[in-house]
Parts: sequence; structure tokens; C-alpha cells
Amino acid sequence: MAISTVSTAFTEQYAALVYTLSQQMGSKFQDKVRNETVVGAKNRFFERLGDATAQEITTRHGDTPLNEIPHSRRRLTPADYNTATLVDNQDDLKMLIDPRGPYAAQQAKALGRKKDDIVIAAALGDVATGVSGGTTVAFEDDSRSINGDGTVTALGTLASAGTETDITLAKILTMMNIFNEEDVDEDIPKYWAVSPREIKVMLDITEIGSADYNTVKALAAGKVETFSGFKFFWTNRLPLDTASETTRRTIAWAEDGIILGTAEGIMSKIDTLPTRNYATQVYSEMSCGAIRLEGAKVHEALMDIA
Repeated sequence: MAISTVSTAFTEQYAALVYTLSQQMGSKFQDKVRNETVVGAKNRFFERLGDATAQEITTRHGDTPLNEIPHSRRRLTPADYNTATLVDNQDDLKMLIDPRGPYAAQQAKALGRKKDDIVIAAALGDVATGVSGGTTVAFEDDSRSINGDGTVTALGTLASAGTETDITLAKILTMMNIFNEEDVDEDIPKYWAVSPREIKVMLDITEIGSADYNTVKALAAGKVETFSGFKFFWTNRLPLDTASETTRRTIAWAEDGIILGTAEGIMSKIDTLPTRNYATQVYSEMSCGAIRLEGAKVHEALMDIA
């Protein structure tokens, strides 16, 4: 069992406040994907319709054509997550602060970060499909990758780091072209999650740094917001490419290409436990899951980590 570090807040000459150490304050991905509710079932299936076709009428009073529209589905399975902290009565007597509220807030931030991990894993991982969700589709069979050298992988082909793996204007334009070739509606918001290193590199790209190319003018604040149709943001939670420990997988997607399904939002309780000498338990939980709904709307680009 984890050993409590609450004694570090015991009063000697400590100020009557809680100082929050640097950390990601909750989820960065939740408001950038499609959010759905999962109610009354372990799984939720999302139905997908493909393209309809039309044909020219060449004969009067001819037979009505029957053109089937492709139909498929994907399965989202939520999982449960929780965290808890105990505060003894003796701890209360020795502290100048009431830690219950701050503890609950910290737990909510942790669960928010867990949501990001869930979304990232769903974006890059296998997805359950078929009538009952018994078939899996891997990322490389569903989505595209921009390799380190700027080339684009074909479906069913694993990405390779290649060379020159920094983000470049050419790679940004290539990614936008991938979405255009997939006929992704240009009005759907598009996001690109990168590491802090990519933001630094982008600030040095002349075309992005110029107001002629970036009307948002966010560079004065040290960040890039929108360029070439993508809303860029940084995160430290992106995984490394398994084929290369020096290459990171950055993710670009259209908002409705990823679904975050919530069976229970973040819920916190503060209770007294008689079986623990009436210590106070600060407890938080949630239940959620995510899927890549459409591979045409979720792609990656491999980047150097240094």
C-alpha cells in the first residue's frame, strides 16, 4: 500500500495554503473530439454509412436502380477508473489547511489526464468493428502516416521514422492534403497534437512566423494556434514510435473522427470511514472509453524527440 506523504504539510512554519506543483490541469483532448454518452449498457455501437452512388437515367419508364449504401459499425467499451486519499483525524489537527477540497481537485486533474491517455490510445490503436465488435482494425489499415522523411505510407503499411524527422511546412501541407484527398469536410475543426519541441521548431519556420501566413498572430504569446487548417496544441503524453525510441507519434484528426464516450463523468465523494479510525477518504472516479470512428479523419506524423 502506498505510504502517505501528508505529514509534509504538518504545521511548523508552513503557510496556510496548498501549493500545486506543475502538472497538466485536466484533459486537453476532451473538447477537441466528439463527446457521447454511454447509458445502460457495457458497450455502445456507433453506426457508419459510406457513400451513396447515383446514375444517369437513360431509359424512360426503366427499372428503379437499387444502390446499396455501405453500412458498418464500431464498438466503444468504457472502463472504470478511480483514485482515493485518506486523511486521518490526527493529520487534521497538525495541519493549518483543510486538504479535502484540494485533494479532490488534484484527483479530478489526474482523471482528466487519464482521459487524454484514453483518447491517444484509441486514436493510434486497434478499433473493434463488425456486427458484435468481434473484428479489430489496426491503425495502419485504417489511417495514414507521414514518415520522418515526409513520405506517406499506404494503408496496411507500418510507418518508418526515415530521416529529417522535424516538423516542416511541407509536412503540414502534406497532412492537409491527406485530409483533402479523403474528402474530409473542410468545415469540421481539425486538430494536431504535437510535443513542445514541434511548437519550438514551428516558431523558427519563416512562413509560419510571418503574419502573411499566420493571421492568428499567436506567436507573440509563444505559441501557434491555427495554421494551414489545423489547430495546433502541445502535450507531453504522446507515445514514442515502437520502431524507433527517438521518434514521437504526433496525431492530426478531424473533431468527429474520434469519439470519447462517457458512462460516468468525474465524480468525487468525501466520506468518513469508521473501519479506518474514522479517517476521511477523498475519492474520485469516472467511467469512459474512446474509439477512432473513421480512419480517414485520424492520421499521424513521426517527429524527432531531440
